Amino acid sequence: MKEFDKYSVLIGKFFAGEASLAEKEDLFAWTKKDPANRAFFEETEQVWKMVDGAETTPFEADMDSAWAKIDAAVDTPEYGSQPTALQVENGTAGRSAKVVPLPKRMMRWSIAAAVLALLGLGLWWANRSAPQQPAFVEIQTLENEKKEITLPDSSHVWMNENSKIAYDQHFAKRKINLEGEAFFEVERMEESPFEIRSGEATTTVLGTSFNVRAYPKEEKIEVTVKTGKVALAVTKKEASAVILPAGTSGIVYKKEKKVEKVEAKSANADAWKTLRLDFDETPMKEVVLTLERYFGKEIKVANKAMLNCPYTSTFDQPDLDGILSVIGGSLGFEAVEKNGGYIIEGGSCE
Repeated sequence: MKEFDKYSVLIGKFFAGEASLAEKEDLFAWTKKDPANRAFFEETEQVWKMVDGAETTPFEADMDSAWAKIDAAVDTPEYGSQPTALQVENGTAGRSAKVVPLPKRMMRWSIAAAVLALLGLGLWWANRSAPQQPAFVEIQTLENEKKEITLPDSSHVWMNENSKIAYDQHFAKRKINLEGEAFFEVERMEESPFEIRSGEATTTVLGTSFNVRAYPKEEKIEVTVKTGKVALAVTKKEASAVILPAGTSGIVYKKEKKVEKVEAKSANADAWKTLRLDFDETPMKEVVLTLERYFGKEIKVANKAMLNCPYTSTFDQPDLDGILSVIGGSLGFEAVEKNGGYIIEGGSCE
């Protein structure tokens, strides 16, 4: 459409005699590129030809000759000196009848207006015939908001807070953009892979369930596979793809633009969706990181040796104060709330 706008302006300049030699050559090349372009130019030319019977050769007119044609046409008897039908009937055709001609300036502007009208019609036609960009659907969640979405192919998406997805409303190519975190259950279609682009990472699947965490402010993108398998690659670097079967995870490091496979999946990757935290002989270092991510709170540990202590338990509908109280009872530490976060003091593996 931008190209057609440009050449509509050039056509107008050409017939007004204001086009430079370079612009005329550009316009000539444009008319040769597509028969539709040539047809539009010739239709516009016909409006100018209506002022007389001369054959206007494209790209030979200049401002003086273009307006001279109009002036000559306005001054011909055809426009002011021919007897009217009423004069012939009354026998006064030979007399000096007073005929008020259309002012020359008005005639010139009438023709110019006709050309502009045709240009406008051409723009409308170009807009109708040009390929339309697909309309995109965009869905977003806010702080403390989650959503479940069914896509046009019947795949399901659970969106975590502060996340956004966007996709072509027809979803013919099964491609989706993700910012934030979401869990996917993808309908299997052998002939049409499902693709998720999340910044530096591209995840491609046929049919499976998995979690993608891709918040813009975080340094890495994580994909955890629950069922089936997925291909994870650095965006626009298909050769970097690694296959992730069920029970594994993959990480794309944004800065380094590299992908890494992790054999053990994160048990709590989709805890935000299931509202369940599972720890099975999990080192306290990972327990603390999981709690920080889940609750969005900073947790500092005074006794660093305790970070190696294994911990096993399951929490449904978890509450941070309650969890820290339970774990503290097992490992002998006390969690003190401070500056919006927590400090863990004391504790041991025994």
